[in-house]
Amino acid sequence: APSLGQSFFSATSTNFIGGMQFENRTFPVNTGVAQALGARELTAEKSENYSFGVALNPVRNLSLTADYYQILIDDRIVFSGNFTGTAIRDFLAAQGFPGVAGARYFTNAIDTRTLGVDVVVNYGLTLGTTSTLRLTAGYNYNVNRVLRVAATPPALSAFQETLFDRIERNRIERGQPRNNFNVSGVFSYNALGITARTQRFGEVTVFDLPPDGSLDQTFSAKWITDASVAYTFAARYTLTVGVDNIFDVYPDPNSQGNATT
Repeated sequence: APSLGQSFFSATSTNFIGGMQFENRTFPVNTGVAQALGARELTAEKSENYSFGVALNPVRNLSLTADYYQILIDDRIVFSGNFTGTAIRDFLAAQGFPGVAGARYFTNAIDTRTLGVDVVVNYGLTLGTTSTLRLTAGYNYNVNRVLRVAATPPALSAFQETLFDRIERNRIERGQPRNNFNVSGVFSYNALGITARTQRFGEVTVFDLPPDGSLDQTFSAKWITDASVAYTFAARYTLTVGVDNIFDVYPDPNSQGNATT
């Protein structure tokens, strides 16, 4: 069933578009403003999940698991698009929100399908009588697809707005990495432990307001590497010193210098 947070959530955020400041507000679906823009009471999502996997130990100290899954969600609860047209601003001002330039709400707007593969490999090695080395690698691949989009309610169409626009669709389909790869190693020698890990986050694409895609941007994949050293005292106290993001990796710069809605 819809959560309380989805049914009654309200928030105001500040976006910068073209260097200009705009206040956007998320209205609960049971408010007069949301219902005047076509909001309806949320209904329960329906989902089906299919998965299968294998677990192997091909050689001593080596294990491998692989899983495939498909998740179908009907009537998925998502944010609507941001309604920011001139008619919306005039309407919000008339409703007592003169400083708010956009509105949105939760809605059962789409059906989605997620296909994914998850693979994990573990290898352990004993070095002498007091040392061990454990290596782990993992790979995940996901593809999200919007299979159906609900029609825009007539009350919202009257404001020349779309219930679920290209920006929100992109958040589902391309707004998060489709693939993720990580490798880690843990070396233990008596009470001393050394850990190193690196993780690759796949590319993501961000859509912006112009429908021709002129301000859309794809951010490239990035590797993030961490390391730590730990020492255990009296078999019960552990002191750990570590560094996250050793190579100081940053996302690609926003080519437009603007925040998307």
